[in-house]
Amino acid sequence: MNKFLLGLITAVSVSAGVNAFADTTKECEKLKDDYNIIYASKGFCFKDPDTKAKFGNENCNTTKPKFSEKEQQKLDSIKQRQKELNCK
Repeated sequence: MNKFLLGLITAVSVSAGVNAFADTTKECEKLKDDYNIIYASKGFCFKDPDTKAKFGNENCNTTKPKFSEKEQQKLDSIKQRQKELNCK
């Protein structure tokens, strides 16, 4: 195999890996936001400064929100997907 072809295959492989990492990072961020939106809608008081800045604590009134069955299922599915993706 000539050097050009080998270099091209390597470049495509690296590029695909970087794109997959970027896609995973974006999906992890979206999952975190989706999770926090459910908490914010229930009046949760965020402690993390970044999360507070993003979602605010103006309408917070609890640190232990109660969720409907549908909300809890959505939270559980988000956590499962985060685990599958090894989100931090």
